[in-house]
Amino acid sequence: MARLPDLIEFARQHELKIGTIADLIQYRNENECLVKRAAEREVQTPYGPMRLIAYADMIANQTHLALVKGEIHAEKEVLVRVHEPLSVFDLIDESSRSHSWNTLQAMKKIHESESGVVVLLNNGEDATDLVERIKFADEPVRIRQDLRNYGIGSQILLDLGVKKMKLLAAPRKMPSIVGFGLEITGYVDTP
Repeated sequence: MARLPDLIEFARQHELKIGTIADLIQYRNENECLVKRAAEREVQTPYGPMRLIAYADMIANQTHLALVKGEIHAEKEVLVRVHEPLSVFDLIDESSRSHSWNTLQAMKKIHESESGVVVLLNNGEDATDLVERIKFADEPVRIRQDLRNYGIGSQILLDLGVKKMKLLAAPRKMPSIVGFGLEITGYVDTP
């Protein structure tokens, strides 16, 4: 596997164009839509009013949710929590430690800020999955990262107007989201 400097030289010698993964992501993002808004309403959460937006996933035939507090402006940093996988249990147990931020902690933190977004990615939880989450509520959720979910979450954030975000999450290596036009400005890794 060649490194970029070698590829640039090879492309120059053979008069080829080079495209990066970020270029491919940007092209697909501009030409393919994986989600669309399905419903929207104001809701009263335990931490105050938020706008609830349901997104239809065009590929997996699932519904994902976004809770939005305040006005989102592309030029301003926004607090963001992308929560995956979502369990019904995540909406009940405020003491759960299975994620770096549980859903209720994230909603509270975002409510304390000027604006923010909680994206809840559906994982198609069945009865067995729910029982497992309850039994092992304080153990970290171990899921295989599905790169498609980065695209789904990114398209939802873009639809909401997010460009710069501070993530409510433990810092971790993740695929580049530059191709989506998103910028991670930092992390808040503990509630």
